[in-house]
Amino acid sequence: MLVLGMAGCTGMALAASHVANGSYSGALVAPKSFVTVKFKVSGGGKKVTALTVSDTPFYCEGGGRAIPVRFANASISKSGSFTSTGKFVIKEGPLKGQVGTKLKITGKFGPGGTEHGIVTSTWPKAPQCTGKSSYTTTKS
Repeated sequence: MLVLGMAGCTGMALAASHVANGSYSGALVAPKSFVTVKFKVSGGGKKVTALTVSDTPFYCEGGGRAIPVRFANASISKSGSFTSTGKFVIKEGPLKGQVGTKLKITGKFGPGGTEHGIVTSTWPKAPQCTGKSSYTTTKS
């Protein structure tokens, strides 16, 4: 029994080590497919770094210039998942210095250099623009 339990734990640890180091890129699903997701995996497949979203997704009328957001580095769990946060701070105008949007990304690595997840965008000053989208990336 003890040997079986140890074998099960070893299998879980091996699954996490199969996250391949390198660059991953992809996009949100339609109709937000113009928003790209990019990041790197380093540390022997244990850390997501340089995670960016090319534009902050709006889920309401409006828009403007692209607002890219960089996320905090994130550890990859033994199950191959990660969570990170980012934010856009307004740089000009009457709301200068305030958080325009908060973002959260959750992802999970799959077989063959694939990864998928959800990006959630929360707009404190415009809650009608809050929403979430699925995305997928592949190792390049």
